[in-house]
Amino acid sequence: MLIQSPRRLFLIALVLLLMAAPVYAQERREGVLVNTEDAYDGYALLSPTIDPYVYLMDNEGRVIQTWTVDDVDGVAEAHLLENGNVIVVAYRVGANTSPVMEGMPESGEIREYTWDNELVWEVQFGAADARQHHAIDIMPNGNILAILWGYYSLDDAAAMGLDAALIDNWFEEAPYLSPDKIIEIDRSTGEWVWQWNTWDHLAQDRDPDLPNYGDIAEHRRRIDINYHFWFLQGIDGIDGSDWMHTNSVHYSPELDQVVLSVWRFDEIWVIDHGASTEAAAGSAGDLLYRWGNPAAYQQGDPKADR
Repeated sequence: MLIQSPRRLFLIALVLLLMAAPVYAQERREGVLVNTEDAYDGYALLSPTIDPYVYLMDNEGRVIQTWTVDDVDGVAEAHLLENGNVIVVAYRVGANTSPVMEGMPESGEIREYTWDNELVWEVQFGAADARQHHAIDIMPNGNILAILWGYYSLDDAAAMGLDAALIDNWFEEAPYLSPDKIIEIDRSTGEWVWQWNTWDHLAQDRDPDLPNYGDIAEHRRRIDINYHFWFLQGIDGIDGSDWMHTNSVHYSPELDQVVLSVWRFDEIWVIDHGASTEAAAGSAGDLLYRWGNPAAYQQGDPKADR
């Protein structure tokens, strides 16, 4: 049996410690780690938006799994399914043929990947009038709710009561008004099986000879086509075509309703998913509930009453 001197044992231990140091550094990584007793006992799914990757991390900051989304500029959102697959909203910059907001991130695809990063399903939005953006939600039946921009010429918008002052001063970059619509996609076929369109639920108080005329404050379930926050606040340099910029969509199975977060209105909207596509285009599709900014329906100041 070979007996090592204390000095030699110390040197061996020091060498082993130094060899292990890089592994320890990689495990800990850089940054701030906060893991308190209040933390949810589970994992975090992260999609950094500006990179084509999705990460699953534990509460110690360790990366458990990484998905690489090929041939895109970023991942706007990711959802982890019970079978370990992920569904992602992938976007490219300037890739689509959409006629407005050139240079903005354009979400052209929703994809599903297995745990091992194999692409098993996708739906693309290449048409100029079907440009998906921001969030999605996965329904209990496996279908997907998605947010799309609609495209309407300024002539069409004027015929619906859009103020001429807005048209003259607010749409220099893109001659379109782009209200959002919500669609439900059947994952087994890729078909749209339900949709709701903001365009069907407008209101205006400019011209009694045009559609949807009336007192905005008395028609709070409809959307004032002339509410443009940036214009009202005198903020320059913002293109008016991206009128709503809905950031997120969520389905409530208990109520069969859809919740929208509408950024440029500073509001939360609730709409009825139980109404068919045909019914949703009428009064049954008017807002069930809205909260956050009474000025959007002429019921207060956009700053003081939020």
